[in-house]
Amino acid sequence: MMFDDAGFERNDKITGREQGIRRDNNKPAEPLYDREVPLSGSSTAHSLLHDWLDGEVDVMRASEVEGKSKVELWTRINAESEMLRRRVTPVGVQQRIMASLPDTPGTANSWWKQQQITPVAAIAIGVALLAVGALIIQAVR
Repeated sequence: MMFDDAGFERNDKITGREQGIRRDNNKPAEPLYDREVPLSGSSTAHSLLHDWLDGEVDVMRASEVEGKSKVELWTRINAESEMLRRRVTPVGVQQRIMASLPDTPGTANSWWKQQQITPVAAIAIGVALLAVGALIIQAVR
């Protein structure tokens, strides 16, 4: 973990706060962990499950120590992950997507350029703006 005070040490005298404890930079840094709270049941079985997932231990040994349920769960997860990795978009869907794209990039009309305001809509917008302006003037008085 880095310690960055961002120049706040000069404010300690103004606010009356005590200065924080600084670590000596000559001491070797402690190893950093992702979790500060140890996981329950973390022992050699935990590392054995990871070793099995890495392919370093056989299934029988991992299921003896860790339990069949966890090994079966991870076997199913690996099988489903492999199935999803091999999934591809069907050819018909891919052709429809490619057909809907414009021939040259940037030639599609923008949605805000396609909309046109009719004269009736312009009059309605004008009346609404006048009404809002009148309400604001009445509120100020």
